[in-house]
Amino acid sequence: MTNQESIALIEGYVRQLVSPNAEEWEAFRGILSPRRIRKKELILKQGQVCTFIAFVTEGFLREYNFLHDKDVTVDFISPSHFVTDYPSFLLQSPSLQYIEALTDVECLVFKRDDIHRLYDQYKTWERFGRLIAERIFCNAEARRKNIISKSAEDLYHDFVREYPHVVQHVPQYYIASYLGLSPEHLSRIRKKV
Repeated sequence: MTNQESIALIEGYVRQLVSPNAEEWEAFRGILSPRRIRKKELILKQGQVCTFIAFVTEGFLREYNFLHDKDVTVDFISPSHFVTDYPSFLLQSPSLQYIEALTDVECLVFKRDDIHRLYDQYKTWERFGRLIAERIFCNAEARRKNIISKSAEDLYHDFVREYPHVVQHVPQYYIASYLGLSPEHLSRIRKKV
């Protein structure tokens, strides 16, 4: 994907939430830096303070941590989505997780200091940040409620519906970990489908 195509992709996403004027858009565009990430590369490690947000234009990443010495997938990030460790980014505290490229990835990155400067200069960008935070909260709340109220089969069906391309690009044991299942249990569910 060319840089111009990447910019058009993020602009389309942004304009679904806010309507920046030409000056506001150019200010935002000015803080974006293209970045390529190789498969298996970690862009954030546990203990680091997260100082960036990336908008994925190509490829897939996963967020994970270790729980009782087990690798547990927290989330998958696909094209046209943002990735960061929001608690670490917002609070400037050490991250509790890792972010790893599952494929080669292309993204547009902006730094915390730059976006905060735009928040101070332009109400549009402050509103954009709030709307993104609200979406993240609502998605996390929906996931929490689904985990406690749905069967493993329903969780898998929801996952396939929500992340159809991830299923094709991600090892099954990562999906099982994300759903809180053993790989064997997920295999049995997939055989029923």
